[in-house]
Amino acid sequence: MSGRDGTRRAMLVAGSCSFLLGLVLLLWPGRSTATLALVFGTALLVSAGMQVYLAFSARMAIWLRGLVVVSATLTGILAMLAFSGGTIELLALWIGIGWAVRGTVQALVAAWDDGLAGGALHEVCGVVTAVIGIVVIAMKFETVTGLATLAGAALLIIGVLELLTGGLLRSALRGPVTGP
Repeated sequence: MSGRDGTRRAMLVAGSCSFLLGLVLLLWPGRSTATLALVFGTALLVSAGMQVYLAFSARMAIWLRGLVVVSATLTGILAMLAFSGGTIELLALWIGIGWAVRGTVQALVAAWDDGLAGGALHEVCGVVTAVIGIVVIAMKFETVTGLATLAGAALLIIGVLELLTGGLLRSALRGPVTGP
């Protein structure tokens, strides 16, 4: 599998997971802080896993690879903090920092890696993810419903952007392949 194909697949898997977790957050009846901890921890863990995969499979400069590994490590730590629970404010902080760091690193890698297919779309996805993270950090949440609604909508947006970055739209527009 080529580095480009691996990056595409990783984005498709991450986008699918983000989208599904966003739906879970929006539709889960009787959401609680424990529910948020479970979903946020899972989202951050998937993000960390995708970053580790990309760091070791994508073709990029060694310093970019190192930056992605640092981001994956921090995201993994945030996932463990989210799984441990806490207050609504702490959960918002963990997921917000995770998105801000991951989005910033994604945008930096896309800006600096000239060989990345669809680099501009990766940059947009990274910037939007970072901005969403900063918004979540800056907001004050007093209810589980408020945080779950915003985070669920954010996961849907991030998921759609990741799916588009992974080439889902290009594949759909190309249609089924016929003939040899």
